[in-house]
Amino acid sequence: MQKFKDFLKSFPRHWLVAASAWTSKIIVSLVQIISIRELLLYLGEERYAIYIIAYSLIGWFGLTQFNVGASLQNFISESRARNENYDKYLLASLQIVSLLFIVFLILILFISTPLQSIIFRKFPTIDAPIVLFIGIVSLTSSLTTIIYCIYFAMHKGYIPNILPAVAAIISMITIVIVKRYDHTANIITALLIFTVPQLLLTAGLFFKTFKPFFSSIFKINFETIRLLFIRASKFYIVGILTIIYIQTDYIVASQTLNPEEIIKYGIFIRIFFFPIFIYESLLAASWPVRSEMFVQRNFNELKGMIKRYSYYGITLMLLSSVLIYIFSDLIINILAPGTNIKAEAPFIVSFALYAVIRTIASNYSTFLNSINALRIFAFYMPITILINVTAQYFFSKIYGAQGIVIGLILSVFLTSLWILPLKTYKVLK
Repeated sequence: MQKFKDFLKSFPRHWLVAASAWTSKIIVSLVQIISIRELLLYLGEERYAIYIIAYSLIGWFGLTQFNVGASLQNFISESRARNENYDKYLLASLQIVSLLFIVFLILILFISTPLQSIIFRKFPTIDAPIVLFIGIVSLTSSLTTIIYCIYFAMHKGYIPNILPAVAAIISMITIVIVKRYDHTANIITALLIFTVPQLLLTAGLFFKTFKPFFSSIFKINFETIRLLFIRASKFYIVGILTIIYIQTDYIVASQTLNPEEIIKYGIFIRIFFFPIFIYESLLAASWPVRSEMFVQRNFNELKGMIKRYSYYGITLMLLSSVLIYIFSDLIINILAPGTNIKAEAPFIVSFALYAVIRTIASNYSTFLNSINALRIFAFYMPITILINVTAQYFFSKIYGAQGIVIGLILSVFLTSLWILPLKTYKVLK
């Protein structure tokens, strides 16, 4: 027993954090995959297509955090590496997110109605305030998730990793019950089921952690806020560009694809997101480790870590893609019964290629974020977005859902796949 305890202590802490994320993601992914079928049966094809687009707006409203969490995480990691106290950064972050909540809540109340009329113009039958609901829930959830960054910086990421799994289980049980007894096919109800449990759990952890600081919320240290805010603003520029890049797929799809093609893309992006998340959760767990190693000038060890993680990602994506291709028909029959959706080989191969090159780029992106080398992102990401949106719009009109994936591939291949490794090795050299 003692040997086992010693083994756990010697095991790299960030791998334990990653393992907890993998376990959680297995549960979350299973729920998301099963929920496709449950929601299709509850809402029908057209309403489910609306649900997919509405749910994708969560990423856009995530910008309301102003990336305070990423800035705070690096300050905590740097303080830990120097054995310094970091309470002042916690208090400053609480003060910033409180102000952001008030400002963005007012903004959402004003823009939700015109925004809904633009995004859902192809679905004129919608009469529920979908954008307003998603906006308020996403705002609250986004600001309280800074707590995740705190726990990751403290190498306790397994704590926030548990919450999505618990929330997913609650949501799954709820949708099964609602589908059985409620036959109104209400989109707001579906969104409520799959957003509020996560919000409540995250908010609970947030208030528990920041409780000692509420009494000092009006004791303002302008210098600490300035430092935190300046670094956060750099992350925010990158965050805006990242969200625009990641979230444009459903916006473009809502304008160019029919409901069946939207569902087809939605199914397989979720299936492929599972191995991608497994890999990126390992990257997230290694973020504070890389930051501390850089401060301590362990550059050779950093190079070895980056190289190994690229091999891990490529291997995982290739194996996962083969399995997804083999079982693609079964996936459709289970998740979208009664539809005419077909997953052709070129469609799966396109997703596989995107998954591989994305993992390579994400590895180098994580390192550069961990050391606050953010200027390079502001330089190349507008070009990436332009390529992505243009290619997705053009190719989706010709190839349907596969055209969205082609846009993703071209945008990564022509920019971040070579720019980020070049910048990384320039920094380490």
